[in-house]
Amino acid sequence: MTEANPPQRLSAKRRSLLKASVAAAVTAATGTAAKAAPPLFKMYVMIPNNQPARMVWGTLAAAQMARIGIDVVSSFVPFTVISPRRSRGDGKPHQEGGWDCYLERYYYSSIQPVPNTLFHSKLMPPSGQNYYYVNDPVIDASLDAISGTLDATARMNAYRDFEKRWYDTEPMNILFYPQDVIAVNPKLSGFESTTFNPVFFPRPENWKIEGAGDNATAAFASWAPPSSLIPMYSIGYHESNIFGPVYNQLYEYDSWDSKKLVPALATGHTVSEDGKHWVLTLRQGVKWHSGEEFTAEDVKFTWDMIMNKAYGSQLQGALEQMMGSPSAYKVSGKYEITIDLPAYSLLFLNWLVGSMAIMPKHAYQGIRPEGLRGHVASTWNGSYAVTTSDGKSFTAKGGVGTGPWIPQGFDPARRAYRYLRNEAYWKPHTGNVKEFFVVNIQGTDSVLSALKAGEIDAHDPMYDIGSLVSTIEPGWGKVLTFDSYKWQHICYNLRHPVFGTGVDTPLGKRDPSRAAEAAAYIRKAISHAMPRDQIVKEIAGGYGEPGTVPMPFSAPEYDHDMLKPIAYDLDKARHYMELAGYTY
Repeated sequence: MTEANPPQRLSAKRRSLLKASVAAAVTAATGTAAKAAPPLFKMYVMIPNNQPARMVWGTLAAAQMARIGIDVVSSFVPFTVISPRRSRGDGKPHQEGGWDCYLERYYYSSIQPVPNTLFHSKLMPPSGQNYYYVNDPVIDASLDAISGTLDATARMNAYRDFEKRWYDTEPMNILFYPQDVIAVNPKLSGFESTTFNPVFFPRPENWKIEGAGDNATAAFASWAPPSSLIPMYSIGYHESNIFGPVYNQLYEYDSWDSKKLVPALATGHTVSEDGKHWVLTLRQGVKWHSGEEFTAEDVKFTWDMIMNKAYGSQLQGALEQMMGSPSAYKVSGKYEITIDLPAYSLLFLNWLVGSMAIMPKHAYQGIRPEGLRGHVASTWNGSYAVTTSDGKSFTAKGGVGTGPWIPQGFDPARRAYRYLRNEAYWKPHTGNVKEFFVVNIQGTDSVLSALKAGEIDAHDPMYDIGSLVSTIEPGWGKVLTFDSYKWQHICYNLRHPVFGTGVDTPLGKRDPSRAAEAAAYIRKAISHAMPRDQIVKEIAGGYGEPGTVPMPFSAPEYDHDMLKPIAYDLDKARHYMELAGYTY
């Protein structure tokens, strides 16, 4: 984390890019129009409407595609429109109810990069998160090696293989690696991390608000409303921002700066030399919000839920690939669970143990799979009774967790999720916050106005305030920057017959054995049509780095020697289109 040094003034060009017309934005970033190109094929581009800067660079990206001959139909939509289109699992194009292309800010679910969960061909929707239908044997082989080797050198080589294949074929175009820029109440201390679903979220148990005494109230702004607050259904950090403070993982990261996994609900583990036999020892004396004791039965219950296809978790495929079946794990003591993996997997510790929140068996086992998404545990609308093993009743107003904050429900008038501090939490609270709110606020200007008015104390990085840093006065806002460990990219439906499989390209029709090659040429063409430097400098306010592959730019796994910047070159872009068989 660093405190930002704002520029002297917001440049006129940057202000025009953020607030002027699309035509002005395109001209400012890419220069005057080049020679016209005929429409070669149609592409529907969905631009999420929850990040102002992304709406600008998304519109710019669509305009750049048009400059190399693509007939682009773009629209601003909420992610709730995109998500069901991409999650159906049938791979249909946009006009048939699926999707062609959309823009996304994404990341892996653990700090240790685990690209398997997003890009392995065995993990396509609806039970997996490979929404893009990446189906490349070379990529699969590298992903299997990343997750399956115990040797650190061999794993690093596998990361390099993955990066090289991606760099050569660009299944998606990685535009840039953003910095997360967050403004906070200058009286707030203890705010030391950005958000990163599902492992980093607001941690008000560590916050201190100067002058507020021992009973401070704090509020955090998060843009988009959630679709579900059950952890295994989470599709983004707009959801983990809300459920994160309620639950715990078996292991957790001790800080954003160190990014080190440390015991949480587990106190430690042993593992065999071949990496397949694990024994997790669990923390004793931990209580659920209801007062029920946490045990190994809750861990098994959580994994059983995810593995059970009836619940419809998008994590099911990855867990099944790793575990094989529920018979791979068993309760071997009240505070112990034993796992025998079919083969060693990097995902076990870094993704499952270190990222997945544990859910309460006593509170959720009576909820039918088809009713879980609409239950109060997921919506926080209303209340329900939870019966503990000693016959007592607890009134839950949202999720039931072991975490530092107890849900008090959703206030629709304020659009806020309310929490009270869990005084029985198994770790000490180091801050002075007793009551906490997560408030849904739409709009960058609105969130900064709320901060200035003292209505919130911090906000999610999705508000993309980088270009407005110079407008924030130190009396009401302190600006912090974080390495986001994320990337912004253009996603493609890789089952699309043109830029996915290539079967409908001129080259693919002429020689079906080269169809995939033709599709890769199109994606490379679009990549070279993207002015990455201008997007970072003029639209992201300089907070970021040009992108190449889906790997955090500052991660040790990122090969800076191999991954050279992708040039903005419209002539080269048109050349790649010609290689795919198109003519100008």
